[in-house]
Amino acid sequence: MKRLTWFALAITLIATVFAAKTPYQAVLQHSRIRGRPHGPNVCAMQNIQGTDKKYFTNCKQWYHRKICGKPTVVSYECCPGYEKVIGEKGCPAALPLVNIYKTLGVVGATTTKMYSERANLQEEIEGPGSFTFFAPSSEAWAALPTEILDALVSNVNIELLNALHYHMINKRLTSDDLKHGTSFPSMYQDFDVHIHHYSNGIVTVNCARLVKTDQHATNGIVHVVDRVITAITNNVNSLIDTDDDLDTLRTAVAAAGLTSLLENEGSYTIFAPTNEAFEKIPPETLTRILGDPHEAFFHFTSTMQCISELNWIFDEKKLCVGLNFVHWELIGFFHFCCHLVIIFWSRTLLAPLNDAFKDKSLAMTPDMKKLLRNHILKEKFSSKCLYHGQELETLGGLKLRVFVFRNSLCIENACIAAHDKNGRFANMFIVDKLLTPPMGTVMDVLKADDRFSTLVGAIQRAGLTELLNEKGAYTFFAPTNAAFSAMPPADLNKLMRDPKELANLLRYHIGEEFLVSGAVTPHTRMKPLTGEKLELGALNSTVYVNRVPVVEADLMATNGVVHAVDVIVKPLPPKIVSDQAEGSTIRRTSAVRVNDLFQKVLRSQSSRSMSRVQ
Repeated sequence: MKRLTWFALAITLIATVFAAKTPYQAVLQHSRIRGRPHGPNVCAMQNIQGTDKKYFTNCKQWYHRKICGKPTVVSYECCPGYEKVIGEKGCPAALPLVNIYKTLGVVGATTTKMYSERANLQEEIEGPGSFTFFAPSSEAWAALPTEILDALVSNVNIELLNALHYHMINKRLTSDDLKHGTSFPSMYQDFDVHIHHYSNGIVTVNCARLVKTDQHATNGIVHVVDRVITAITNNVNSLIDTDDDLDTLRTAVAAAGLTSLLENEGSYTIFAPTNEAFEKIPPETLTRILGDPHEAFFHFTSTMQCISELNWIFDEKKLCVGLNFVHWELIGFFHFCCHLVIIFWSRTLLAPLNDAFKDKSLAMTPDMKKLLRNHILKEKFSSKCLYHGQELETLGGLKLRVFVFRNSLCIENACIAAHDKNGRFANMFIVDKLLTPPMGTVMDVLKADDRFSTLVGAIQRAGLTELLNEKGAYTFFAPTNAAFSAMPPADLNKLMRDPKELANLLRYHIGEEFLVSGAVTPHTRMKPLTGEKLELGALNSTVYVNRVPVVEADLMATNGVVHAVDVIVKPLPPKIVSDQAEGSTIRRTSAVRVNDLFQKVLRSQSSRSMSRVQ
């Protein structure tokens, strides 16, 4: 059995490596597997002893307990985008989805958050938009030379603001989008930032290592980096020309005929010997070097290698040479934009998957024509440029809302299911459902559906009508007539005569945030207006709330969304957590209040039926 377990683990690890698209994804997935015994969404990290450097781990590093030949200590922490929940094992909950300014605080980039406020950037990164922010960690700001930091903070409205804008891109880019060798125009004078991947899983932007990736926000995404990045304004040859310590190298470059090469576009790393380095060479050897063009090439590579990668290579291959080198890069320019300006019309098609039409007649009736016209947007969009709260106008004249969730990007109830399909005059978003735009408030939706006649009366008795008509963003797990009919008649009559208890019951079914079915993932939590958090999940395209199946999802409203349930939702029983991964057993019981009403519901015929089904 033990051999079989090890064999299964080996197969899992091999499959993980081959399934990953990049070295970074490979080490992240390996770290997830190593952290799995400690609970969901836990990643194993290796800390280099005596430093604050942490890395996701690969197989070789894991078994040797070393990185770059240096001993490490293994620790376990939440994988990017997740957090712990008191009383539960691992990191079962997704981090709250807030705007970029608040996300900077959530991910620990507190100094960047503070400087954003000082530079009057706060309003921009709190507001509408779709941004990528490479946010320096607090340690990165502390590592800046004092004179540079002083220059930035003494002129916050220009220098500091420009520096922060150079860390931003005007579109949402996940780690999947940051391909090796790509460049993106920053929000500071369109100066490019450059992405490079390395075999050890390291990803850099202008040689700053990404240490926390894919921290999603309502208006973009945050990647935490380990240094403050600076703009690249000169080519390699210009830097050599202007540095007095490189006079001899300049002569060697000219003698080798490399001047024109280093003035052209390309990507180079130079191990640049200083004048002092050349002086250590015997005169006859120096004469030979300056007279032989091939000797100069020994200090050049035709690829870009950042210091973090070079240190790794030297240590792994034991090339412990005492080089004092300076790294420069010369990269070609590539410009991307969110909207393509076309002289003729431009459109975006929202194309539902085939499964979305299973229960629909395909006859081209007037209603079907109207429906399809509302699947065509009047402008050409990239999904990377959509942001939470944005409104998109259709050919049918409707305004569709954009909702950004941690793992989903949705337009009304339809979530984007594949990468954009780009054409010359139009783009296509493949979506998982037919659009059902809102036709009124939550209360209007319930009144228009006969299945909710008992619920509508209950809402009126409980005094919640105004709440469900006013502006907001609610998720209502709405009990149908069948849910109320399943209660014992005596209990139902008593409930309907007590407006306070009725209000508490209904408020437990209403979430404080907006959530469509396509955004529900395992371990999703939602805080109701009253009571403990609701636990959501999805299985075989069915959404569950506290283990109760949703019979119809995504009845859209202007102030929320309604999901129909045929069973009264009740709190889950207390959890007993056994955490043996740390070598000890810790038992915790989450405090869940169950009032008399819910106790009676638990004993009802419908509850017993649900138990048998489960």
